[in-house]
Amino acid sequence: MSADIVSQLLLPAAYPHKVDRIQLRETHISWVFLTGDWAYKVKKPRDLGFLDYSSLAARKHFCEEELRLNRRFAPELYLDVVPICEQGGLHVLRIGGEGPPVDYAVKMRQFDDNELLSHIAERDGLDPDLIRSLGGLLARTHATLSPVYPDSGAGTPLAMHDAMLQNFEQIAAYPLASEHREWLAEVERWSTQRVAFFLPAMIRRIAQGFVKDCHGDLHLGNIARIEGELCFFDCIEFNDNFRIMDTIAEAAFLVMDCQARGLEAEAMRLLNDYLEYSGDYEGLALFNWYRCYYAIVRAKVNLLRLETSEDELRNSDAYQDFSRYLELAVSYTHPGRNFLALTFGVSGSGKSTVAMQLLQHTGAIRIRSDVERKRLFKLAPESTSTTDAQLDIYTREAGKRTFARLQSLTGIVLQAGFPGIVDATFLRRKQRKPFKQLAGALDTPFIILSCKAARQNLRKRIEHRNSRQCDASEADVLVMEQQLAVVEALSEEEAASAVVVDEATPFQSVLQQVRSRINGAEP
Repeated sequence: MSADIVSQLLLPAAYPHKVDRIQLRETHISWVFLTGDWAYKVKKPRDLGFLDYSSLAARKHFCEEELRLNRRFAPELYLDVVPICEQGGLHVLRIGGEGPPVDYAVKMRQFDDNELLSHIAERDGLDPDLIRSLGGLLARTHATLSPVYPDSGAGTPLAMHDAMLQNFEQIAAYPLASEHREWLAEVERWSTQRVAFFLPAMIRRIAQGFVKDCHGDLHLGNIARIEGELCFFDCIEFNDNFRIMDTIAEAAFLVMDCQARGLEAEAMRLLNDYLEYSGDYEGLALFNWYRCYYAIVRAKVNLLRLETSEDELRNSDAYQDFSRYLELAVSYTHPGRNFLALTFGVSGSGKSTVAMQLLQHTGAIRIRSDVERKRLFKLAPESTSTTDAQLDIYTREAGKRTFARLQSLTGIVLQAGFPGIVDATFLRRKQRKPFKQLAGALDTPFIILSCKAARQNLRKRIEHRNSRQCDASEADVLVMEQQLAVVEALSEEEAASAVVVDEATPFQSVLQQVRSRINGAEP
């Protein structure tokens, strides 16, 4: 019947509306028929262990689940579940006909697939504004989902452990190249060893409400820009274990997907933007483990496309994709060396710019004083504090609380295994000293990014930034002038840790000096 469904749904007569052209999209678990205004998704009658569409009743149930679950993210896309009926006993199939149903389809509003983020990425269109919108949408979406507090089943460490082991078992059943079998064994050892270590953190995050009924398959191919707005679609409906997860795991999946596409800078911008909007820096402790887990999931998914002999398997595109994800998983088991960098300079001197450039090349996490100050007062990064006459977030006490939070977050980031960049003015030596001490206590290279610019350029940059009204900083020219009057120059000891960033310094020179200091060499 599967062949009949595909062949007949490629005929315009199978639809209750006018169809000029039909396109077929196929995955390892479904067929999608694009008819112009509407798309129809039909599930393949397969049983893969983690997924069972083998019966008509199961396919109907999971079509209904797909509709229900995806309406949380894209109610305007997901329209109905419709029967595929046999007409008059003639083995002629029609969507929504009057005969007995032989299958079911999810009816969706069709959109331009050129607007999938995966295709936009191929056109080099994932610009910083789009990445930031994506990070903000993901954080807001997670904030709206209700917590799940499982003590068994989906969302528990045991369920994650079992799914992880199933991934390795299913991959190992394929005739892999010897090199890839060795890589797989290495990743399996690393992953299983860390389950016991991470168990207390996983349990704690369940109690804190970070485990939620999420999307479960959030990669760039399941995100579209529709009428100028980003939209998530095609979430997992067939297995609760794949969808009920820690929110940081879902963020890890999406970041991993960007990296698998060669979008390293975009991936690090996305992670940092997500953290700025969500504030979930504590989740970084589990981030690499989840990234590795989902790289293995995607590696397995590519193998599931194959039903060939050993020789044909290794020469296929699917096997090449498998090996690429496996290599990425291996890379997550060997993180680079940490460092701690502080920015130093008045508003408009280029601190945030160089911090953003640096994190894209080093995998660092940027912690911004402007963002964290606002978070203390329950304000979003781009919110304007001056709209509330009763709210003053720039008092001396607010400043102390802000720097205490920066120091706490820096420790969390470094101990999670990530380099840290603290983006603040750091005008006074007493503000800088605790961070140098923290770096020393954690045996982490310490760097000061000393940012400088001519006074007239400071003014121009601030005026331009404030005119756009899309940045967390609220400093104006008057604030900058006040900062210039009180800034304390670097001491001789601090200067030994400094990398000067002025208007004449190419970023590649800055990056080279930073890397030299990380590696313990003189710049």
